[in-house]
Amino acid sequence: MKPNNIITLTAFLTALTQLDEPLPENIQTQLNNISKALIIAPNNIGNLDAIAASYLPLDEVYQTELATIDKNVGERTKGLKPLPLPTEPTRELTNAAINVFSNDNSVSAAKKAVEPNLLERVRDYINGRIGNG
Repeated sequence: MKPNNIITLTAFLTALTQLDEPLPENIQTQLNNISKALIIAPNNIGNLDAIAASYLPLDEVYQTELATIDKNVGERTKGLKPLPLPTEPTRELTNAAINVFSNDNSVSAAKKAVEPNLLERVRDYINGRIGNG
């Protein structure tokens, strides 16, 4: 998986946890399809950027999350030579995405399945503070 895909997936899942209403049916259907693709190939996250952009409430939170993660990734490059971004998602992140995206209500599923400590661990992983676990 490309490093940006891990960041995209983390930001998308985080954004889902912050929504108050279920996703429109067409977006939910796209996420259901992505969950099937992730089961077959854990690197296939589809086009989550385009999905987020197609629904303003999701896109606003998603863009904020991307900026937050990007800012933190930038901090790790100060001083010493930067560590390479991870290329493999954690199993927890992949499983959480499959579980959330395959549900009929991904917003509700994200709030139940995606624990804040999981997202914090993934952010630490992206920022090179912990290894893949």
